[in-house]
Amino acid sequence: MAASNDQRLERRARDVERDVPDVVVAARASNEGSIARVGACGESNRIQPKSDIVTSRRVASRAMSREWRRGRLSFKEKFIDPCVVDGVLVRQYASAEAFAKSTATSTAGRRDDDDDDDDDRVPGTGFTVWDASALLGKYVGREDVWERLTAGKRRDGTRAPTTTLELGAGTGLATLLVASSEIASREEGGLVCVMTDLPEVVALARANARENKEENGGRVPRRVLLATRGVRWGREEDVEALPEAIRWPDVVLGADLMYTSDEGVIRALAKTTGMLVRDSGRVAVFAACREHRPESIELFVSILETEGFTVRRVPASTVHPDYPASDDEFEILECWRR
Repeated sequence: MAASNDQRLERRARDVERDVPDVVVAARASNEGSIARVGACGESNRIQPKSDIVTSRRVASRAMSREWRRGRLSFKEKFIDPCVVDGVLVRQYASAEAFAKSTATSTAGRRDDDDDDDDDRVPGTGFTVWDASALLGKYVGREDVWERLTAGKRRDGTRAPTTTLELGAGTGLATLLVASSEIASREEGGLVCVMTDLPEVVALARANARENKEENGGRVPRRVLLATRGVRWGREEDVEALPEAIRWPDVVLGADLMYTSDEGVIRALAKTTGMLVRDSGRVAVFAACREHRPESIELFVSILETEGFTVRRVPASTVHPDYPASDDEFEILECWRR
């Protein structure tokens, strides 16, 4: 009997999993210990078991088309309560320390023994959901947008799974929205979604990815492979260390990454983008918040344009009808390798 399309896709996912076993997010066993959550007064509260998580998805989900903006939320809603967007539930924390306390892990700033110039510190911004993540996930998950972004892969005729890789993924919301969208279920050849961030931050994306897998009551189909990896911007060795199956993604993603006035960080982001988007016709898509550092956005765009990219600027007001946004506050940058 001929194998069904779902069976073929699951086999391809297993092939990729065999190639990148150290980064693939496995479905958690039902009796595995859950992550602790820091409460409003600093006490450590255990996350609900899976049955309660499903209930939380229904109860906590806001009418995002009406009140989805972060600025309208209370401190508790921003930093303590789970954030639910279109059925995707992600945990968030007020700081790196709060996350470390909840998981009994260390998020001390990373410093390599052989590199005294490494000043990477774990930013607290990576542990909470930002508006641009929702915008990016909903934009890339639109069928018309996805068809255009992945046209280069289809022209190549490869039967390998389509791969997305998010830089600075934080909670992982943007990638999880794409992975749970309708396009994920229909993607011919299968879909691999990779979330990267600083090694200490990516642990949160990995936990959120696990919670959102279909096996755990989430919306990400079994045949969609989720993976996480620590990647520092500007570090060639971090990109070169990526397993070959995910090193050259079809679509690179990034949400609200140009938030800093540090020119070195922006140049490092541009360098990593250039290393990942190697072939003509491939693309990186960023949701940028112009309220934060518009000058950093312009610097990033100018660097990419001089490095062989064409940048298409998409007004935020056209991103998704359920997520109204001002063109003065946000924009989408489609960065196409020429």
